[in-house]
Amino acid sequence: MRIVFNLYDVGLGNNGGSRTLIKCAENLSLIGHDVVLFTNVPNRYTWSGITGPELIVGNKHPKGDVVIATGYKSVKNTLKSSIQNKFYYIRGYETWVTKSVNLMRSYKSLRCIVNSEWLSRFLRKKGVYSDLVYPGLDDSFWDKGKERENVFGAIHHKKHKTKRHDDAFGVSKLSKYPVLMLNKDIKSPSERKLNRWYNRMKVWMSPSELEGLHNPPMEAGMAGCALVCTDHKKSGTSDYAIHGETALVYSARDLAQAAKCVKSLMVDDALRDRLSSGLQGLLKSKIGTRKENMERMAFILSR
Repeated sequence: MRIVFNLYDVGLGNNGGSRTLIKCAENLSLIGHDVVLFTNVPNRYTWSGITGPELIVGNKHPKGDVVIATGYKSVKNTLKSSIQNKFYYIRGYETWVTKSVNLMRSYKSLRCIVNSEWLSRFLRKKGVYSDLVYPGLDDSFWDKGKERENVFGAIHHKKHKTKRHDDAFGVSKLSKYPVLMLNKDIKSPSERKLNRWYNRMKVWMSPSELEGLHNPPMEAGMAGCALVCTDHKKSGTSDYAIHGETALVYSARDLAQAAKCVKSLMVDDALRDRLSSGLQGLLKSKIGTRKENMERMAFILSR
């Protein structure tokens, strides 16, 4: 099957979303499909090479069996494609791009695949059916057994306020434990370097309030961190963050409660190990590998 991921007006850059999409395309290629990454803007992704899929930069639509919109901005162009089988892989509720009414209109124009349970439930309430396909896990993120420091991690993001990195600074102040920030204290790392960086910390905090499936907490969890997550309905962590079983979950924006969770995990090794073990088991059994999920994706695309 020739699968075209349409990144027209979306593009590829040095960000987690692009990396995940490229990894998905590479795994579809590995299981035998002819995969194209199509965009009209220069490739800005430099974290690694692209192995397997063909990258086409231009304005002329590639031929194929299936075309997949990868973001709101690519939907209009996808609808113009001569490829009959059209899908939309929804990886986040992009209110930073356009209004909700426009997003809903775009969802109703194509067959939808989503990357998280909350998105599936949310769209169903709006009358839009979708298939759930997780992006899957890379086996490069594993606990290497290094002695961990009394620090916790979080994401720093100046552009999207919904990442709420200021909450992590607030929790650091309240808990008296330092926080290390992805995109601030470490930038554009290789997978190996990122894994080692996760290995430094005991806890990963996720205060974000507008995600599809939130990948960094999963990466940190697979690398041995215990999670502290907000209970916000759009956190992107509800697929795997279960309070007392796989994470400590605090009420959205309650920084005092979040700080208490961080402090507990810093001093209680048994609790941290139990939650970490529970999280890794759930991620492996529920989220699964990228290959497994791309096999599911291919099945859905072929129906």
